[in-house]
Amino acid sequence: MPEAWEERIRSIAGALLTLEINTIEKPNMSASKMPEVPLALHELVALYDGELSGRKFIVSDALLDAAAARLANSTDPAMIATLDTWDFDQHRTASTRLTNGPKTFEALAWAALAAKRQLNDMPLMPAANDPGSLAAAADRTLLQRILGNCKQLRQVSLLLGQQFPNQAALFDGTVEDTTAIMFRRPRPVLDIDADVLVLIRKTWDIGLENVLFQTAMQVDGDVLLRVAPSMDPVRRAFFSELHRGTVETGIRQWQTLFELAKALITGVGQALFQRT
Repeated sequence: MPEAWEERIRSIAGALLTLEINTIEKPNMSASKMPEVPLALHELVALYDGELSGRKFIVSDALLDAAAARLANSTDPAMIATLDTWDFDQHRTASTRLTNGPKTFEALAWAALAAKRQLNDMPLMPAANDPGSLAAAADRTLLQRILGNCKQLRQVSLLLGQQFPNQAALFDGTVEDTTAIMFRRPRPVLDIDADVLVLIRKTWDIGLENVLFQTAMQVDGDVLLRVAPSMDPVRRAFFSELHRGTVETGIRQWQTLFELAKALITGVGQALFQRT
């Protein structure tokens, strides 16, 4: 038990080392909460698959099978070469076997990589007066986000599948299979580590939206501000003021979390020492 608490405290402390605040632009926004983790993963699969399919990089049954084979033998150079040179023009039929599990996120990662490579001939640094260059830079950033997120979510779904081995459809089933388990009585109890939950929530929250401003603060004092290059002066001024307010709110919340973590660590330490 002390080891479990020690690990949780370490996770909480690590999460508090950095504060990241994003201001995003989301058309047709609906005020909906993130569903439970298995269904949130399904929503991310549908989101990424829809974006990549729209770019003609379709996850077919053949790609899904190749991704599963690659996960089974991750060091096989022939399998890696097959996926690295995948002919998307030859496999145009979308799979109906997508899950919220590792093989699907692996397949989506290869599709995102192929889509990103298509933009490699465009300049890395966009020209401010060239709309095409700015659009290509935004596309490249979006595809890199999908690629990175799919790699992380592949590992997350592997971890969760190991954590819940008796309910495979929770983290490697079709949306129909997962939904059937989620709403079966008694409903499954999902005790998921806080760092995993935060990663999935952030990925779900941002989705495919355009990040206009990002502020990252380190506990040692470093502050990094990123600004999207494609805003006109009026929009930049509006969103800058909006972002400044969210940063101030975030800092206050950060300070509150530090105080809560301090109280938690003190209370747990006292309880453990009293037992010994």
